[in-house]
Amino acid sequence: MSKQYPGHVLFLNHFKRTSMNTVISAVFGFVLCLLVQNLFYTVPTMVTPTCPTVDKADVDRITSGRSYTDPDFSDCQDNKHPGYIPRYPRRRCASNNTYTDFGGTMTAKQTARVNTCVLNFESDKKRELDLAIHDPSIRWSSHRYLNKSSFVIEAGGHNGLDVQELNSRYQPGTYVVLEPVKKFFHVLTKKFVSSPNVVVYNFGIDVSDGVFYMNDENNDAASIFDKEQNKNNTESRIVNATIFFEKMSVRKNDVDLITLNCEGCEYAVLDLLLSTDYIRHFRNIQFQPHNTQGICYSVQRYCWYQELLRKTHRLTFQYKFIWESWSRI
Repeated sequence: MSKQYPGHVLFLNHFKRTSMNTVISAVFGFVLCLLVQNLFYTVPTMVTPTCPTVDKADVDRITSGRSYTDPDFSDCQDNKHPGYIPRYPRRRCASNNTYTDFGGTMTAKQTARVNTCVLNFESDKKRELDLAIHDPSIRWSSHRYLNKSSFVIEAGGHNGLDVQELNSRYQPGTYVVLEPVKKFFHVLTKKFVSSPNVVVYNFGIDVSDGVFYMNDENNDAASIFDKEQNKNNTESRIVNATIFFEKMSVRKNDVDLITLNCEGCEYAVLDLLLSTDYIRHFRNIQFQPHNTQGICYSVQRYCWYQELLRKTHRLTFQYKFIWESWSRI
């Protein structure tokens, strides 16, 4: 006699077999649909435009002190990685120039120190200038970490004094010099024609692309903030700092030293570094702050930088408001 099962057990067994068959059929159908879809339809991929980077072929073409005018700078789109988009607002001041407002990031103690720093500006600068005059070589002698594998950027090459001193002492592997004024640019290219590691670009950097004009008879350093600009004078080119850093691949190749003596561009560069993750890619930052008329709140910004730089760097040397250098912690 065959074994008898209660009715509800037979129903459950039938239900289990039916459900399993249904699941298998559904999975099979889903996979089949995907295969058919791929035969007739390709999902478009989004390509984010990025800045072309300097490769070995580029370096070979731009060494030995020769200039290198790269058309890619004009068309380059900076990579909108969230860490490299400024986190803080840019505002305009009375001169119609812009600055990054770090005021809202300060704690009460930091704000108090910034206020004291601003208040003591005149007396501190006079005292520090007197001291700095007797120690002019510190901005060269304090960079003994540089060697043949180092990467250096200098904004504001002028007549090549700093390039000469740093390059002759340490022979860094790559020394990029920015000089927007054509007269000084030609001085630099001639001076370092026999230095294969020195690369001279005929432009400066700031918050955006642009031009400014300078009388070639002027032997002093030139600033984009100078009010007396005549379009009949020689045109000088400015490149967006973000685009320049992307072109130099600083996110992949940390900069061992950036030294800024560029008649005001130091504020744009420091604003960018301190409001983005670029700050992590500069091992040493050296700069001379300028108080050129037209620069927005130069003293207050300098005092903000003192608070912000110490989060990632430590002071190597400082003549306050004159020259200073910071080393990454």
